[in-house]
Amino acid sequence: MNKQQILDFWILFFKDLLIGTFKNIFIFGVAGFSLGVLSSYIFNIQVLDHAEWNIWLETTILTLVCVGYLGLGMFHSWIACSLLLLGKKMREALSGLQELLDWLTREVIGRFPKFQKNIPKAELGQKYDQIGNELRQKLKQRGGVSGFFVSLMFGIILKALRFFFLDDVVDELHRKEKEEITSADIEHAVRRVGTEVMIAPITDSIFLFQVVNFVIGLILFALPFTLLWLI
Repeated sequence: MNKQQILDFWILFFKDLLIGTFKNIFIFGVAGFSLGVLSSYIFNIQVLDHAEWNIWLETTILTLVCVGYLGLGMFHSWIACSLLLLGKKMREALSGLQELLDWLTREVIGRFPKFQKNIPKAELGQKYDQIGNELRQKLKQRGGVSGFFVSLMFGIILKALRFFFLDDVVDELHRKEKEEITSADIEHAVRRVGTEVMIAPITDSIFLFQVVNFVIGLILFALPFTLLWLI
């Protein structure tokens, strides 16, 4: 990616994050509410209609079950929504982060006439901060009304990448058995370190949380049926 493509990617990323979050929360909330209504209806016709209890007792139980199902439905649907959006945006962000790291690396290299691995980290950090701030200001200008949010979030991303760049990437480069470091060496190090550090555990953890959320939701939805069946 060139600088313009980097800017376009992150502008679209943050706009989609804002708009998509509200839209999906509404959709998942409606789905969870509908699931709660359906579960309450099934509980009523499958359990209470066959029970020979006092009308007040049945009404009380149905009210409690309805409130519980509606709350659980919306709560678990919003958790599922958050995890789904997080996984989706992380996958998108990871590809963008990799391209951003590559671009920042090329820009940092370009600021030195002859890049060698004995350059102090402080000097590398200054060049990185200078390039990152230039890009952040461009994003803020293009972000419109959401410019402050875009600038703030992108600043956090740059801080995280700065840590990877100055510590992991530079350490990776120091292991090379040659004095002069080429741009290809640095780009390879960025790809290797960035991929191993950022990608590996994230999607697995999100999937695990989705499974846990589903299992807990299933148990809680089945609980009223199970308790009354045991009674």
